[in-house]
Amino acid sequence: MKSPKKVFVLENGSYTEITYEELCHRKQTDVSYADKLFIFLHGMLMEVTEEAYRDFYRAKRRQKYIVERSRKNGDFSYDMLTTDDFNGEDIIVDDSEPLDEQVVRKIMVDKLRCAMFILSENEQELIREIFFEELSERTLAEKYGVSQVAIHKRKVKILNKLKKLIEN
Repeated sequence: MKSPKKVFVLENGSYTEITYEELCHRKQTDVSYADKLFIFLHGMLMEVTEEAYRDFYRAKRRQKYIVERSRKNGDFSYDMLTTDDFNGEDIIVDDSEPLDEQVVRKIMVDKLRCAMFILSENEQELIREIFFEELSERTLAEKYGVSQVAIHKRKVKILNKLKKLIEN
């Protein structure tokens, strides 16, 4: 252990600053110093109670365990990237949809769902086949025995009808 810059001892319930040499002298001449507990912290040696000493080293052991476990598991923390010039948190991309956009989308989906029930069964079937089953207009034209242009015009007409239903 390096010799500390400062030493603080408890005297009459408060801390008194002494030199490291004075502490060494007291340990040699005063038998009560054999039982005193000190913590080396930020370059200083500080006398503490037994409970504070235990808590300090328990927390230190816990932190060491967490670091070792993280190293073993290959954990990575964006805090490790934080410097004076850069906040590691800034590299995390939040690609979740903003709440206001989620609300608008939910309202629009609900309106669309209600509007779909207003369509005829044939219109609902065509929309389902195009947008949910992802069948091409050409495939549907063959299925219904009409031209692809006819399917396309029908789709546009239904979508315009849905748009009007949703806007009202």
